[in-house]
Formats: sequence, C-alpha cells, structure tokens
Amino acid sequence: MILPPPTYQTAGTPSLRALHTLRLPLLLLILLALSVGCRKDLQFTDDSGVTLEFSEDSVLFDTIFTTVGSVTKRFVARNTGDMAVKVDVALEGGSPSPFRINVDGASGISFTDVEILGGDSIFIFVEATLGPGGSDDPFIIEDHILFNTNGNDQEVLLTAWGQDAHFFYPDAGGGGLPKYSIIAGEDDDGNVICETVTWPNDKPYVIYGYGVVDSCSTLIIDPGVRVYVHGGGGLWIYRFGRIQALGQPDDRIAFQGDRLEPQYQDVPGQWERIWINDGAAGQDNEFRNCDIRNALVGIQCENFPYYPNAATSEAKLILDKVSIRGCSAAGLLSRNYRVTATNTLFADCGQYSVALTGGGQYDFNFITVANYWNVSGAIRNSPAFVMTNTYEDLINSVLQVREIFTSSFRNMIVEGGNTNEFLIELDPGNAADYTFRNCILRTDQPTNDTVPFPDQLTIWRNQNPGFTDVGAADFHLGSVNAFAVDKGFAGTGVFDDLDGDARDASPDVGCYEFTP
Repeated sequence: MILPPPTYQTAGTPSLRALHTLRLPLLLLILLALSVGCRKDLQFTDDSGVTLEFSEDSVLFDTIFTTVGSVTKRFVARNTGDMAVKVDVALEGGSPSPFRINVDGASGISFTDVEILGGDSIFIFVEATLGPGGSDDPFIIEDHILFNTNGNDQEVLLTAWGQDAHFFYPDAGGGGLPKYSIIAGEDDDGNVICETVTWPNDKPYVIYGYGVVDSCSTLIIDPGVRVYVHGGGGLWIYRFGRIQALGQPDDRIAFQGDRLEPQYQDVPGQWERIWINDGAAGQDNEFRNCDIRNALVGIQCENFPYYPNAATSEAKLILDKVSIRGCSAAGLLSRNYRVTATNTLFADCGQYSVALTGGGQYDFNFITVANYWNVSGAIRNSPAFVMTNTYEDLINSVLQVREIFTSSFRNMIVEGGNTNEFLIELDPGNAADYTFRNCILRTDQPTNDTVPFPDQLTIWRNQNPGFTDVGAADFHLGSVNAFAVDKGFAGTGVFDDLDGDARDASPDVGCYEFTP
C-alpha cells in the first residue's frame, strides 16, 4: 500500500486554501503600496526643450476605397530623455476627420497628460475610413496628429489616397450557394430579365460576396477597368450567362483582391475565383488582355455542379494575352469545358497552374506554365500542368469519365521547381484525342508515344527555357541564347505575344517573344 505523504497541522495554522483567502488581500495591499511608492518617486521634467522621437514622421494609406475601412497602422512616440514627460496628443481634424487614432490603448480624438517614462515609448494606432470624394479620380486626404510636450509642438502627417468605386454587396444566397448579388440579369424591382451590362472605365468595381451574371445576360468590361474582390467573394457567370472582358495591350483589365496596401501585393488567396458555368455554342466567355492575380482559383470553368451528367459545355472559355498568377490553389481549373488559350501565362500557384479535368476540347498556343510556388516555405507536390479525362461527381459520389475531343497544344513551356511538372493521366474508359508540338516540358513522364507526341524532335524534355528571373517571377526570355528562342511552330496565325510585341518568322516557345 502506498501511503499518502504526512501532513503537519499546528493548532491555529490555517489550511493552504484558507491561507490563500487570508493572504490575497494582504498581497494586493502590498502591491498597491509599492505602486503608490513608485508614483511618489516618479519625476516629470518641465524642460521646454524636450522633444519626442517618432518611428515615422508620416503615415500613408496607399489607395483605400471610400466607405471601406483601412488596415490599422502604427508608429511609436519615444521619450529619449531620462525623466518622465507628460504629453498632450490630439487629432487636428477632430471628430469630422476620416482618421481614427488610439493612443497607448485608449481611443479618442484628444488626450491630456499622457505619461511617457524616461527612455520609454507609447504606441499610436491609426485607421482611416474615407467618405465619397465626389470624383472618379483618386483624391488625397490629409490630417495631423499633434503632440505638445512642455509647450513644444510636434506633429505626424496622416495621408490617405482615396478612390471612389462601384460597390456590389450580396443580398441573396444560402442553401449551399455562396452569398451573391445580381450584377446583370435583374431589374430594379428584382424581376429576372435578359440584358447586357457594360462596365465603363470610370472608377473601380468592388465586389463583396459573388457578383452574378445571370442566365441570358452578358457583362462587358471595357479596357482599363479594375475589378477588386473582397475576401471570400468572386465573379460568377451562371449557366448561359456570358462575360466579355475586352482589354487592350496598353489598357489591360485587372482582377484582384481589394487590399491595395503594398504588403498585400503578392499575398495569394485573397479572394475566391472567377466561376464560369456551362453555356450554348456561340456564348463564349472571353478574357483578352487581362491580369488575374492572388485568388484561390483564377478561373474555374465547369458545368454547374448540380447537373453533373450534363454534356461538355458548348460555350468556350477564350483567353488571349492573359496572365493568371499567385493563386493559392489553381490558376485555371476546367471541368467538362472547351478552352482556347493564346499568349497566356499561368504562373506560381499553390497546387496546379493548369488543371484540365473531365471532358473538354483544348486549343493552347504560345503558353507559359511556370510554377515556382514558394510561399512561407509551403511544399507543392502537384504538377504545374495536369490533364485527365476524369472528375469527381460530388452529387452522385462517383468518378465520371468523359471524352476529350480533338485538342492541340503548341508552342508551350511547362516548367517549375519540381522534378515532374507535366502529367497526363487518362482513364481508358473514354476517348482522348490530343497532340503536343514544339513544347518544352519539365517531366519524368514518358513522351515517346508518337500519337500524342507526333513530332519527337519538337518535344524537349527537362531543358531550361531561359527565363529572365525566376525569383522575381519574370518569365520573359532572358537572352537571345535562351533555349526557347526560335523553337516555336510558325503558321498558327499568331503574330504577337502577351505584351503585344511582334513575333518573328521563327517564333519563340511560350507566351513571350524575346526582344533585345
């Protein structure tokens, strides 16, 4: 038997629990006495020459949308002297100011006798929410935080670049569907209509939730338009709807997240996707001279999932001079869709840069698929490019096998940081008709089958294409001696590249033609 340890109890001695009860007030009194004692010894200087040192002499909010709150920024006010000081702090613009401040943990517009010990500092936090600027052009709002130390005045400048925008907020959704608003296909009374809506390049468009182009309606986006999507949202082209994003080489269209601060420039997964459902022949969805960045999935084109047995969409997705990069899952995810892509870059995605699944028909020409994903040390095991004729039918809980109709891949680079960046994985249960020509492929998969690779001399395996700077995500060709130079297949009717630069008689492989 294991005996408990002996206990010693002297008459009049309280138990440990009782001792806690008795001693806690005593300890509090001791701590309070110590605190009061310290206060008596604290010395404040009234020297008029005392100044504070600031970690920043100005705080800049670089383009925020009106009515939308900014990120919180902070700076430090430091007392470099040996003695404590009392400081008055005030927001110069007062209550009407679009800026809000928090001084050492307290919110307000003015603060009296803020104490800073010798050699110590305080934090000042700043936010901004701008009202409408009354102009389509960006505007600047300024204010100051004023500091008075023993009659000595100092200030920190606050500046915010504001931008009015068209805002779309969700008013429907649920039941398995994301929250959304109808941006084309509904009148002011909520009645379903067929319409064409044009977004002119007057000011940015900001989408919360999903902005939906409904059946039989079309959204046309003019050159130069910038579309910003709030976290968790996207642009949804519903069944038999249509989008035409028609940029120009010198006036491109942009799709990205709505955080415009420099630290968000390359953060992936800031919004969800451009989601395109099936449609009829001739209802092609077009993206020309567009940049899509930092989504979960850049473009996801597929039959609407509630109809998994539907035939491959007759409507096409057309990509011309498009870049899709920095997506946390995939750049292009296709299921049972027809895709035509020319002079397009798919770069640096967390799983696949291009994933073609289920049935489909593909015409890819002058394409660069480059995946050197390196975000916070995350490891990517998926190949940059994958094509399969199967897809997971979540409604029926089965794996479906579909036909890949006559498809062509020409003048394509598939490159990345992994040993195998190119994978074709087909189920023999359905037909697959496709060919690759003049392609540079990073792969350990065999490419000696002359049916899909009819010209063995124009399939180059595991060659460095000669990108300018992989670390800087610059996938132009770096020199006239780059391997991809003059390796292209001419006669395809493509006379320029993604930048709009002319291709010569012996074009280069990939989306960029080398230019000295």
